[in-house]
Amino acid sequence: MLQTMLLVGLSLSPIAASAGSGGGAILKISNVNATRGQMVAVPVRAETMDIIGAFGFNATPLGLEVEEVLYNGPIFSNGWNGWDTAPSPNVRVDAACIFTEDQIAPGDHQLVGLTIEVPANLQPGTVIPITLSEVSFFNYDFSVPTLEVLNGSIRVFRTSDLNGDGLVTPADLGLMLADWGPVTKSPVADVNGDGVVNGADIGRLLDRWGTAG
Repeated sequence: MLQTMLLVGLSLSPIAASAGSGGGAILKISNVNATRGQMVAVPVRAETMDIIGAFGFNATPLGLEVEEVLYNGPIFSNGWNGWDTAPSPNVRVDAACIFTEDQIAPGDHQLVGLTIEVPANLQPGTVIPITLSEVSFFNYDFSVPTLEVLNGSIRVFRTSDLNGDGLVTPADLGLMLADWGPVTKSPVADVNGDGVVNGADIGRLLDRWGTAG
């Protein structure tokens, strides 16, 4: 019965959410970096100023699909259940808690992760917007908070494994330093695709240190 009530509540118009009388809530998708050809999990977080017992939203990565929704937020170890329509280019995610004591307290919370595959043929420097829509938050008394939505994005990079040996190591750093400055030949060391090998590329390489790139 409770789950049915929450499902009914989650189907309410998000326009109503913007006019609600409860405390405020911010739903936000993170801005993340990703290597083309790889899978990335994009975090979805919420800042709440009131207790929340259920939420729902659609997420749309431009031109791509959400392959899987990861229920990796701490709330899902405390009586919350979630369901979604992945894989989908416009995935729907809904979640609610069973017991009132498991409602989200005011604060900044990790909710879920959106797993998205970045195509290998995208140009470095491409930014893929991820748009939120149909967003709803509810308390157990079905009060609706004032709602703010912050969309996110994925910024695409070349691999930092410049020598292709499967691991980012000092050898790759050496190759990057050897190509320092404006790109004149191979762009492989220009991992962010801005036409010059500089500190921004070093930063990305160090961020990927010890990984496949």
